[in-house]
Amino acid sequence: MVRNTIVKWAFIISIVILGIIFSFIMLKKDRQDYENAPKIRFENELDLHVQKISFERNGLFLNERRYNAGGISGYSRVHLDDSIYKLRNIEPPFRLAKAKQTDTLNIIKGDKRFYMLVTEEIKWSRGE
Repeated sequence: MVRNTIVKWAFIISIVILGIIFSFIMLKKDRQDYENAPKIRFENELDLHVQKISFERNGLFLNERRYNAGGISGYSRVHLDDSIYKLRNIEPPFRLAKAKQTDTLNIIKGDKRFYMLVTEEIKWSRGE
């Protein structure tokens, strides 16, 4: 009887330890993938024709490729004239363009030219 209890507890403890190790490895891998992804920042340039966009697990995926976009999400504010839209409401295809050393991410869809201020979105996501 005591032996069965010891075996049960050893099994439970080993499963818990393996779960913690697995979680740690997956979080570390996810963090590495995020840090190695192409960045959308003030100092970087971007010119991309977007066919597919998704916001999976707090990540920005453009054409099924993950981008390190800081605060850019589906809820990011995109401006057109005097209107404000959410990024997730703009349907692809569209073109994303950003020059180096600028804060403005341009979204060109047909004859409409939306824009987003990248540093404002990063500050907003951080709660600043």
